[in-house]
Amino acid sequence: MKKYALILAAGKGTRMKTELPKCAFPILKKPMIEYIVENLEKTSIDETVVIVGHKKEVLMDLLGDRVTYAYQEEQLGTGHAILSALPVLENKKGITFILPGDMPLMEYPLMDKILRAHQEMGNDLTIVSMKMEYPKGYGRIVRDEYGEVLGIVEENDCNETQKLIKEVNSSVYVVDNELLCHYAKKIERNVRKGEYYLTDIVALMHQERKVNTFIVRDPRVTMGINDLYGIGVAEKYLRDAINKGHMLSGVSIINPETVTIGHNVIIEEGVWIYPNSTLMGNTVIKHHATIGPNSEIVDSVIEPYAEIKHSIVSNSKVGSYTTVGPFAHLRDGAIIGEHNRIGNFVEVKKSTTGNDTKAAHLSYIGDATLGDRVNFGCGAITVNYDGVNKHQTVVGHDVFIGCNVNLIAPIKVEDNVFIAAGSTVTEDIPKGALAIARNKQINKEDYAKNLIQAKEKVNK
Repeated sequence: MKKYALILAAGKGTRMKTELPKCAFPILKKPMIEYIVENLEKTSIDETVVIVGHKKEVLMDLLGDRVTYAYQEEQLGTGHAILSALPVLENKKGITFILPGDMPLMEYPLMDKILRAHQEMGNDLTIVSMKMEYPKGYGRIVRDEYGEVLGIVEENDCNETQKLIKEVNSSVYVVDNELLCHYAKKIERNVRKGEYYLTDIVALMHQERKVNTFIVRDPRVTMGINDLYGIGVAEKYLRDAINKGHMLSGVSIINPETVTIGHNVIIEEGVWIYPNSTLMGNTVIKHHATIGPNSEIVDSVIEPYAEIKHSIVSNSKVGSYTTVGPFAHLRDGAIIGEHNRIGNFVEVKKSTTGNDTKAAHLSYIGDATLGDRVNFGCGAITVNYDGVNKHQTVVGHDVFIGCNVNLIAPIKVEDNVFIAAGSTVTEDIPKGALAIARNKQINKEDYAKNLIQAKEKVNK
């Protein structure tokens, strides 16, 4: 049997107070709809359809060809969204899993469990519900005296008795696809709100079809996000769940409430993560590495036994037994070899270093290739930009670069070279040479005395 997912993502989300469409708003630096699509991709769903509307190009750029799109030109409620998807869903046999696009906390094991329950119970429509002590704002699941589901009543339409019901609608459904298309056309416009409610399909189906519920134990996984406070609540839930998973897998996290780890980050056992650290994107931390405190790693690979402290590493790779920081910055494809030291206030950009290379402090290495056992002295930099183009610096093995050296790219420094401190190097240096590129020192005697006398004359 074919299985389809239908994500309702056409709304503006005015309460978010942002120009982004709500479903594109980031949680832990990843758009919330990406969580839903990624989880669906791990289930038995055959095709995912996303209903877009407000700023549809933003969502389409995010998801690309991973999903099929339906367009809801005018946002007239959830029932109207289903009608907008009929050109995509009609004449397809199977079941459809309907989810709001602002529900990023439901993970694929639960999704698969809901789909299995729908089939095993032989339901035509399964409503995913939850029980809440304080159900304000949610549609209530109304049952008859035998427990059969009669319908869903939105809170504004509830009478006083119905408002006491604690089982509420999560806005997640599984339904036979042909029946969905058939009954969606029968939904009438709500007189008070002027919208079409998908919840009305329950009352239409319960007399003729088998309607049942699947109760979710933890209401947080089906929480919808409507404002920026909701983003904060969701981030806390995700952060706690992600950190717990890593700690149970052998990762030591100190003060986990201060550590933020993204949904796609891979961390091997034996890693230590210290407070106030953030790991995001497609980052991989290999075994026995140490991260933090106060470090940010994004889209990077940290090899075994490497140490990153008080530093930022973005789109880079750090080799085994290498130390980075404090206060270093690796970015834009920096590849650092093994047993390196990238120290205080060193920036490495779009460069590669060999093994046993050191840049201990106050240096900039940009658009460069450094060999093994290079010493990059304090204040030494690669001068890679001429105002129009970036140029390459190539440094061989066993090179000593003194303090405050400027390497004016493009330039090549061969193996076993020594460069004197304070040199501004503009030409290639052959193997085994000593390069000194600085003006001859001149001492002007009595300069200070003459300067004072000149100032006294001016002041008279």
